[in-house]
Amino acid sequence: MIRTLIAFSLFVGVIVGVWFLADSLFTAASATAPNDGFTQISGILSTAMMCFAILLAIRPRFLEPALNGLDKMYRLHKWLGVGALVTGVAHWLIKTGGGPGKGASGLVDVATQTVIETLRGPARGVAQPAMFIIFAFIAVALITKIPYRLFAKTHYLIAIPFLVLAFHSVVLLKAGYWAQPIGWLTLALVAIGTLGVFYSLLGFIGVGSKVQATVENSAYYPELRVLEANLKVDGAWRGHKPGQFAFITTNKKEGAHPFTIATAWNPAKPSIGFIAKELGDFTGNLRQQFEVGRSAKIEGPYGRFVFEDDKPCQIWVGAGVGIAPFVAHMRQLASTPSAKSLYLFHSTADVSDLALAKMKADAKAANVTLHILISPRDGRLTAEKIKKAVPQWKSASIWFCGPTAFGAALKSDFMRAGLAYRDFHQEVFKMR
Repeated sequence: MIRTLIAFSLFVGVIVGVWFLADSLFTAASATAPNDGFTQISGILSTAMMCFAILLAIRPRFLEPALNGLDKMYRLHKWLGVGALVTGVAHWLIKTGGGPGKGASGLVDVATQTVIETLRGPARGVAQPAMFIIFAFIAVALITKIPYRLFAKTHYLIAIPFLVLAFHSVVLLKAGYWAQPIGWLTLALVAIGTLGVFYSLLGFIGVGSKVQATVENSAYYPELRVLEANLKVDGAWRGHKPGQFAFITTNKKEGAHPFTIATAWNPAKPSIGFIAKELGDFTGNLRQQFEVGRSAKIEGPYGRFVFEDDKPCQIWVGAGVGIAPFVAHMRQLASTPSAKSLYLFHSTADVSDLALAKMKADAKAANVTLHILISPRDGRLTAEKIKKAVPQWKSASIWFCGPTAFGAALKSDFMRAGLAYRDFHQEVFKMR
């Protein structure tokens, strides 16, 4: 959360700071001057946040280390989308306060008068319909009850009205800005956003990270409504670390869905396993989607939830299907033991004797101390229960995967008890 907040605040702060080098909210003494400043900065901010959000949407690997994984990048993408919506509405509400100001001279002024001025009318005319379309698409993304399939398709189409708004932003940028850093920065961001749009529309997202796969086998646990499937991949897979995730496509109409990888990587046996729960419109049909022999495409791996730190002790908390990354790590540790003291707490409301037997076997082979809590019988897992079971928790790091609210509650309790913020790791496995 902290890195996401810092990245968001820093981005907005830089845009606003650079803008203030060129302008202010109250400039020349005219009836429209105050509104002119608000109109310009709100429009620039909305466009800038959309451009950054598009960059994150194409899944650039080089940003994962700085932003702590693709799951956190998608959270920042969501914040930027909401920010673009808010500043876009503000821009629309105040835009009648005045038109673009003047102030450039020389070549910039000539270019503005001879080229950009002729485009101002069309730029104003197309902006409002495009803005309403984007607002509708963002609303679809934020309403989680809308099926993922519809969300994915409409979110993909947001690229088209964005191009219209990018045109609007460049043409109606105040003429004087083109000789200032804010003009150069705006143009650079629009260029990045536009390139990102075409990168997406041409189907290049993840193009260097996709491999063909075939479903080898699967096991269904009816008590849990959970499917465990293994897919054989071709030789192009680059390998992965326990805790990472990948996007799987078994049906082009459905598109790609994210799944946490639940197996360790073995180049001699190139297969990848996933554990998924029947929840939504796609995962409610898991057994049909992952029939043995079915072809699939796998894109990845992504994520930084990889259990790497210098702590002598790690506490793992896997709630429900959030157990998947820990299963993967235990299977790796069976062949490459760790010197760390490892404790796994698995909290679940449903019970499958077969699934629990497999988990116990994995924990024993990995030398992991396993605590299983059946919530109807044992009550809710709390920080106090974990601290009681692991007396050396203050020298440990905590790795959590499960419901967001549950993780937030545990994190808050441990922070109040004195655990350092950097020692609580949480996967934010939420793509919208």
